[in-house]
Amino acid sequence: MVILTLHIPEPVAAEFFEAAKEINDTFGDLTPKVDAKTLMVFALSRHEAREICGQFDLALRVVRGREPMLNPALN
Repeated sequence: MVILTLHIPEPVAAEFFEAAKEINDTFGDLTPKVDAKTLMVFALSRHEAREICGQFDLALRVVRGREPMLNPALN
């Protein structure tokens, strides 16, 4: 297991906190309650290298003004 310490911008962290609240509100009595940190770990742990590269490729194309591919993870 690898342990990371990440600095996440407050608006991004706020989205995870809001998502955790919505999940807990939707599913009621969860034990333990879903927290923002658990959602962040889940979001980071479910990708393969090809998907990660595809996401960064898409982000860089958008930032640089290049035509984004339909689904870069599938190429």
